[in-house]
Amino acid sequence: MIHTTPNGSQQQRARTAALRLAGLQSRDIEKFARDAAMGIAQELMKYGIPIPSKRFRPDVGHVQIDMIIIEEKVTTPEPGMRLQFEVKGSMGVTFNVKLLEFLDDPAGYITDLFKQLGPMRRNVQRMRTHKRAADAAIYKAITQGAANG
Repeated sequence: MIHTTPNGSQQQRARTAALRLAGLQSRDIEKFARDAAMGIAQELMKYGIPIPSKRFRPDVGHVQIDMIIIEEKVTTPEPGMRLQFEVKGSMGVTFNVKLLEFLDDPAGYITDLFKQLGPMRRNVQRMRTHKRAADAAIYKAITQGAANG
């Protein structure tokens, strides 16, 4: 579950995360997270990956950035960043970046994100192709099957 709206429990989670991040205060963490997200967005823009879109708010180039709290069932809540953008083919991409994992190895984290973009795009294209073929078969069965029988 990902929480994006600020409330008291989120602020408490941010404070807890702040204690885990070498005593930084929550506003320092938020500033660091925003700066990191801006850096990631600028890298994406540098390679021309995001395209203009009306679906996402253009915070940095064509990338929408939101500060979030990532809460999974098996881990404690932690601060994160959500980057959303559109790529060619009208495909929306959402990256949820865990701040603590990002801090361990920023360059490696970004490299892994970029490596995932290609396979993600191929998988979506493959699913779209199969869906189009299935839709065409259903349409043919409905229109031609009804006329013949």
